[in-house]
Amino acid sequence: MRMSERHRPVATGQPGLVPVSVHALVHAGEVAQWTVVLLAWLWLGEQGMRLGWSWASGVLAVVLWWAARLLSRGRVWTLQATPALMGLLGLLTAWGVWWPDLLSGHSAAHAALLAVAVLWGVWCGLIETRSQSSTFTLGRLAWHPLVAAGLTYLAWRMPGSLLLSPLGASVLLALCAAVLHARDRLGAWQAGVCRGVQASLPQVLPASAMGLMMGSLWLGNAWCAGLNLSLAWMATSHLVLMAGLPALVAGVMRWWMPVGHALAHERLSFISLGFLIMGPLMLLGDSVVHGVLAMLLPSLAWAVHLGRHRMPVGSAVRWPPGVQRGLALLLGPGLLAWVGFLSPWQGPLAVQSAFALLGVLAAVQILHGLRRWAVPPSAGLPRPF
Repeated sequence: MRMSERHRPVATGQPGLVPVSVHALVHAGEVAQWTVVLLAWLWLGEQGMRLGWSWASGVLAVVLWWAARLLSRGRVWTLQATPALMGLLGLLTAWGVWWPDLLSGHSAAHAALLAVAVLWGVWCGLIETRSQSSTFTLGRLAWHPLVAAGLTYLAWRMPGSLLLSPLGASVLLALCAAVLHARDRLGAWQAGVCRGVQASLPQVLPASAMGLMMGSLWLGNAWCAGLNLSLAWMATSHLVLMAGLPALVAGVMRWWMPVGHALAHERLSFISLGFLIMGPLMLLGDSVVHGVLAMLLPSLAWAVHLGRHRMPVGSAVRWPPGVQRGLALLLGPGLLAWVGFLSPWQGPLAVQSAFALLGVLAAVQILHGLRRWAVPPSAGLPRPF
């Protein structure tokens, strides 16, 4: 999950003192933020497959949500929004999950799903813009995504009739809206600048790979089909890879290297990109081990990217905001839409070719970075990351 990189203590009126209630609300807000994103991947993907298979193999709802999230993040209106808007968008989203079932026509139901996907994406962009904390700086253990994954799974698997199937997701989203509204009120006094979309290739590629894996979950991609997993196990494994693996990797990285070790953290970008290169190579094999590694390696790239301390590098190449946002859209929701449109004809090859493209781009970035590192500092070339 992309987090806004504004890490400031919350003001309490007494310098250096943070009340227990404020501390608890900050942690609850992180859990809610993860939950809103994880539930979007799972619920929108499943409903898109159920209602809109003929439209880009059912991934169109996830594509619109992802695009709306990227387009909303870092906008001026999100920085100027009131806490009331945070709560209102959340409650509308919680209500919106009922829209597809309330509409009788199949085409109308799919249109309602696309509408709630856009609304959900705008809400996520607002949340991430105004977040003033990061999961991986709040404590020694990043437990927030683990709790969020558990809540998401329980809401998704909540038993009930077809008419009450959205109840779990709706209740959970309403609770998240209340928590995020309270957190936003707590930090509304702070006027900070959100960096918005950080979209140089080392930042975009791991997020695109993880998003592509989550977005293609319901297509029954090559790895899960080859492993003969049930639908429930497929969803569980993807939640573990997206939420559990970053927590584990962040803990290992914190134990392994000092937080302020800038050079080591920059080199972690090479490790992340290396995982992206090796992942598609595993698709050349046909064993169970190759299938597991094809899922695990891109997820490790995502986990290393999230846990890496992204301190600013003054000499790094900065792209214009429009180029950054366009790159994130092209390699994220754009690539997922491409996979969805090609899947009826190419099957798993569409997903595999998309991951191969990300692997090639990662290899190009590593070669570019190695050339930069090989040049003496006196040459005046900026460092790669």
